[in-house]
Amino acid sequence: MRVLSFLLIVPVLGIVSAMPQEHPTAQPYDEPDAFQIYSVLLPQEESYEFAEGTLVIQEETVSEHLDAKCLTASAQRKFKDAVVDYERGNGKQWLLQRLFQSEKPYGLVSSDEIKAAFKEGSWESFKSRYPGSGGYITVSVVGFNKDKTLAVVYTGSSCGALCGRWGFHVLEKVSGKWKAANGVTCFTIS
Repeated sequence: MRVLSFLLIVPVLGIVSAMPQEHPTAQPYDEPDAFQIYSVLLPQEESYEFAEGTLVIQEETVSEHLDAKCLTASAQRKFKDAVVDYERGNGKQWLLQRLFQSEKPYGLVSSDEIKAAFKEGSWESFKSRYPGSGGYITVSVVGFNKDKTLAVVYTGSSCGALCGRWGFHVLEKVSGKWKAANGVTCFTIS
Protein backbone atom coordinates (compact mmCIF):
# COMPACT_ATOMS: atom_id res chain seq x y z
CA MET A 1 0.00 0.00 0.00
CA ARG A 2 1.35 3.36 -0.96
CA VAL A 3 1.12 6.04 1.70
CA LEU A 4 1.35 9.67 0.74
CA SER A 5 2.06 12.31 3.30
CA PHE A 6 2.12 16.03 3.01
CA LEU A 7 4.35 18.13 5.19
CA LEU A 8 3.12 21.65 5.72
CA ILE A 9 4.44 24.26 8.02
CA VAL A 10 1.45 26.30 9.04
CA PRO A 11 2.01 29.69 10.62
CA VAL A 12 0.14 30.32 13.85
CA LEU A 13 -1.96 33.00 12.22
CA GLY A 14 -3.04 30.53 9.55
CA ILE A 15 -4.12 28.06 12.21
CA VAL A 16 -6.10 30.66 14.12
CA SER A 17 -7.76 32.12 11.03
CA ALA A 18 -8.71 28.65 9.79
CA MET A 19 -10.55 27.88 13.00
CA PRO A 20 -14.32 27.83 12.63
CA GLN A 21 -16.51 30.69 13.68
CA GLU A 22 -18.89 29.95 16.54
CA HIS A 23 -22.49 29.47 15.44
CA PRO A 24 -25.20 30.38 17.92
CA THR A 25 -27.39 27.58 16.51
CA ALA A 26 -24.88 24.80 17.18
CA GLN A 27 -26.58 21.78 18.70
CA PRO A 28 -25.15 19.37 21.31
CA TYR A 29 -23.31 16.42 19.80
CA ASP A 30 -23.80 13.41 22.01
CA GLU A 31 -23.44 10.37 19.76
CA PRO A 32 -22.08 7.64 22.13
CA ASP A 33 -20.13 5.78 19.41
CA ALA A 34 -18.49 9.05 18.33
CA PHE A 35 -17.16 9.63 21.84
CA GLN A 36 -15.88 6.05 21.98
CA ILE A 37 -13.97 6.81 18.77
CA TYR A 38 -12.65 10.14 20.09
CA SER A 39 -11.50 8.34 23.23
CA VAL A 40 -9.58 5.79 21.13
CA LEU A 41 -7.90 8.52 19.06
CA LEU A 42 -7.24 11.10 21.81
CA PRO A 43 -4.05 9.46 23.16
CA GLN A 44 -2.58 9.54 19.64
CA GLU A 45 -2.78 13.35 19.44
CA GLU A 46 0.44 15.30 19.99
CA SER A 47 -1.25 17.69 22.42
CA TYR A 48 -2.29 14.69 24.52
CA GLU A 49 1.28 13.37 24.51
CA PHE A 50 2.69 16.75 25.58
CA ALA A 51 0.02 17.60 28.15
CA GLU A 52 1.21 17.72 31.73
CA GLY A 53 -1.99 19.38 32.94
CA THR A 54 -5.53 19.69 31.64
CA LEU A 55 -6.04 18.95 27.93
CA VAL A 56 -7.79 21.60 25.87
CA ILE A 57 -10.35 20.25 23.40
CA GLN A 58 -12.14 22.75 21.18
CA GLU A 59 -15.81 22.63 22.10
CA GLU A 60 -17.14 23.03 18.56
CA THR A 61 -16.59 20.42 15.90
CA VAL A 62 -14.58 21.42 12.85
CA SER A 63 -15.59 20.78 9.24
CA GLU A 64 -13.03 19.37 6.85
CA HIS A 65 -13.87 18.01 3.42
CA LEU A 66 -12.53 14.50 2.83
CA ASP A 67 -10.85 14.39 -0.57
CA ALA A 68 -11.27 10.93 -2.07
CA LYS A 69 -7.53 10.95 -2.82
CA CYS A 70 -6.94 10.63 0.93
CA LEU A 71 -8.30 7.07 0.95
CA THR A 72 -7.04 4.00 -0.86
CA ALA A 73 -9.37 2.61 -3.52
CA SER A 74 -10.36 -0.29 -1.24
CA ALA A 75 -11.04 2.10 1.68
CA GLN A 76 -13.15 4.30 -0.62
CA ARG A 77 -15.34 1.31 -1.39
CA LYS A 78 -15.43 -0.10 2.15
CA PHE A 79 -16.11 3.23 3.92
CA LYS A 80 -18.35 4.74 1.20
CA ASP A 81 -21.48 5.02 3.41
CA ALA A 82 -19.46 6.37 6.35
CA VAL A 83 -17.93 9.04 4.08
CA VAL A 84 -21.40 10.10 2.87
CA ASP A 85 -22.59 10.34 6.49
CA TYR A 86 -19.41 12.22 7.44
CA GLU A 87 -19.94 14.84 4.72
CA ARG A 88 -23.62 15.21 5.65
CA GLY A 89 -22.80 15.67 9.36
CA ASN A 90 -20.12 18.24 8.62
CA GLY A 91 -22.71 20.50 7.04
CA LYS A 92 -23.16 22.17 10.41
CA GLN A 93 -21.19 22.77 13.56
CA TRP A 94 -21.90 20.77 16.72
CA LEU A 95 -21.06 21.30 20.39
CA LEU A 96 -19.10 18.47 21.98
CA GLN A 97 -20.22 17.12 25.34
CA ARG A 98 -18.15 15.93 28.32
CA LEU A 99 -18.35 12.30 27.19
CA PHE A 100 -14.66 11.68 26.42
CA GLN A 101 -13.03 8.83 28.29
CA SER A 102 -9.52 10.03 29.05
CA GLU A 103 -6.86 9.18 31.57
CA LYS A 104 -5.89 12.86 31.52
CA PRO A 105 -8.19 15.64 32.69
CA TYR A 106 -9.66 17.74 29.89
CA GLY A 107 -11.67 20.88 29.34
CA LEU A 108 -13.96 21.83 26.47
CA VAL A 109 -13.02 25.35 25.37
CA SER A 110 -14.86 27.42 22.76
CA SER A 111 -13.07 28.43 19.58
CA ASP A 112 -13.58 32.08 20.61
CA GLU A 113 -11.73 31.44 23.89
CA ILE A 114 -8.92 29.70 22.03
CA LYS A 115 -8.65 32.64 19.61
CA ALA A 116 -8.60 35.04 22.55
CA ALA A 117 -5.65 33.13 24.01
CA PHE A 118 -3.72 34.04 20.85
CA LYS A 119 -4.55 37.75 21.19
CA GLU A 120 -0.86 38.60 21.06
CA GLY A 121 -0.39 36.24 18.12
CA SER A 122 1.82 33.81 19.96
CA TRP A 123 1.80 30.43 21.61
CA GLU A 124 3.21 32.01 24.77
CA SER A 125 -0.11 33.79 25.29
CA PHE A 126 -1.98 30.48 24.83
CA LYS A 127 0.39 28.62 27.16
CA SER A 128 0.00 31.23 29.88
CA ARG A 129 -3.79 30.87 29.73
CA TYR A 130 -3.72 27.05 29.50
CA PRO A 131 -0.50 25.97 31.23
CA GLY A 132 0.45 22.34 30.83
CA SER A 133 -2.24 21.73 28.19
CA GLY A 134 0.20 20.70 25.47
CA GLY A 135 -1.82 22.77 22.96
CA TYR A 136 -5.35 22.05 21.83
CA ILE A 137 -7.24 19.32 19.99
CA THR A 138 -10.00 19.64 17.38
CA VAL A 139 -12.35 16.95 16.10
CA SER A 140 -15.06 16.69 13.46
CA VAL A 141 -18.32 14.82 13.72
CA VAL A 142 -17.98 11.12 12.98
CA GLY A 143 -19.47 9.59 9.85
CA PHE A 144 -20.86 6.07 10.23
CA ASN A 145 -22.13 3.36 7.93
CA LYS A 146 -25.73 2.27 8.52
CA ASP A 147 -24.98 -0.42 11.12
CA LYS A 148 -22.31 1.68 12.89
CA THR A 149 -19.47 -0.75 12.31
CA LEU A 150 -17.36 1.57 10.10
CA ALA A 151 -16.47 5.19 10.76
CA VAL A 152 -14.62 8.20 9.34
CA VAL A 153 -13.44 11.17 11.42
CA TYR A 154 -11.03 14.11 11.24
CA THR A 155 -8.87 15.12 14.20
CA GLY A 156 -6.23 17.74 14.70
CA SER A 157 -3.70 18.71 17.31
CA SER A 158 -2.04 22.12 17.49
CA CYS A 159 0.87 22.25 19.90
CA GLY A 160 3.11 25.13 18.79
CA ALA A 161 4.17 27.30 15.88
CA LEU A 162 5.81 24.34 14.14
CA CYS A 163 4.04 21.56 16.02
CA GLY A 164 0.85 19.80 15.08
CA ARG A 165 -0.79 16.97 13.21
CA TRP A 166 -4.12 16.91 11.41
CA GLY A 167 -5.80 14.19 9.43
CA PHE A 168 -8.53 11.70 8.77
CA HIS A 169 -9.00 8.33 10.39
CA VAL A 170 -11.02 5.30 9.36
CA LEU A 171 -12.10 2.90 12.06
CA GLU A 172 -13.84 -0.43 12.31
CA LYS A 173 -15.83 -1.88 15.19
CA VAL A 174 -14.37 -5.29 16.03
CA SER A 175 -15.83 -7.38 18.86
CA GLY A 176 -17.65 -4.30 20.15
CA LYS A 177 -14.54 -2.04 20.22
CA TRP A 178 -13.42 0.63 17.78
CA LYS A 179 -10.04 -0.02 16.14
CA ALA A 180 -8.06 2.02 13.63
CA ALA A 181 -8.22 0.62 10.12
CA ASN A 182 -5.91 1.01 7.14
CA GLY A 183 -6.80 3.14 4.16
CA VAL A 184 -5.88 6.78 4.88
CA THR A 185 -3.18 8.01 2.52
CA CYS A 186 -2.64 11.62 3.56
CA PHE A 187 -2.24 13.73 6.66
CA THR A 188 -0.67 17.05 7.58
CA ILE A 189 2.06 17.66 10.13
CA SER A 190 4.15 20.66 11.00
